[in-house]
This record gives sequence, structure tokens and C-alpha cells, in this order.
Amino acid sequence: MTFKEELISILKEELECIKSIKKLTFQKTDTIINSHVEELEQITKREEALINKMALAEEKRIKLLDTWGVDKNTPLSDIIDKIDEEKKDIMELGEKLSKLLADIQSRNSVNNELINENLQWLDFNINLITQAGAPATYDKKNKKEKTNKNLFDRKV
Repeated sequence: MTFKEELISILKEELECIKSIKKLTFQKTDTIINSHVEELEQITKREEALINKMALAEEKRIKLLDTWGVDKNTPLSDIIDKIDEEKKDIMELGEKLSKLLADIQSRNSVNNELINENLQWLDFNINLITQAGAPATYDKKNKKEKTNKNLFDRKV
């Protein structure tokens, strides 16, 4: 198998992993919006498995580059320039990988914002609940009477 054929095989494997990760990233958005925590956990587990698979493919790619005397930090575009054979197929793979990674990064940014908004909302509600049972700072009633209506221990 030539260098180009091996590289294409590895890039296709990485492309399939990234496509699956992208699909899960978009599913995550709906899950976050609908507050399905258990489903989010399952998606995250599947995503972790795909990331591990991707890491293995990346190790193969690094070994391939090392075997052929190419520095592992060499950009794909530079590697493509050095290939003597037809370059169109490998260039298309590189473009697809770049586009998918950009899509995933963009969607992850949206997901992070949604999660932060949900956390702020939860924090607001917890503060609201814990404040509801708190005694007033100034009360005309007997000061020795204490109300114990708090749902949560504030000392935690």
C-alpha cells in the first residue's frame, strides 16, 4: 500500500468518526433544550467512545507520517503538495474534515451557551427557594422566635 493510499484510508476512518460526532453534537442541542439529563449522559458516553476511536486513528496517522519521514506537525496541505500522484481525492477529504470540525466547534459553542444558561437558571431557582423560607432581617415580632422554613442548609 502506498503512502497516499494509507493516508486516505486513515483520513476516511477519521472522517466517519467526525461525522458521527457531529450528529451527536446536534442531538445534544435538542437534549439540552429539552432538559433530558439521562439522554445527555448517554450521548456523552457515545461521544467519548467515538473520540477514543478517533484518537486511535490519529495515532495510526502519526505512525504513518513517522514511517515515511514526515513530521507529525506538518499540515495536511503541505503533505498533499509533496504527493506526486493525483491529489484531488485527498484534498476533498481534507476539506470535508475541516468543514465538519468547524461545524462541530460552532455547535459545541451553542451547546456550551445553552448549558451555562441552564445552570444560571438552576442557580437562580435554588437561590429563590432558599431565600423564600429565610426570616426577614427586620421583624416586628418577638426576636426570640425563629422560623425554620429553609429547604436547604445554607451552611453547606
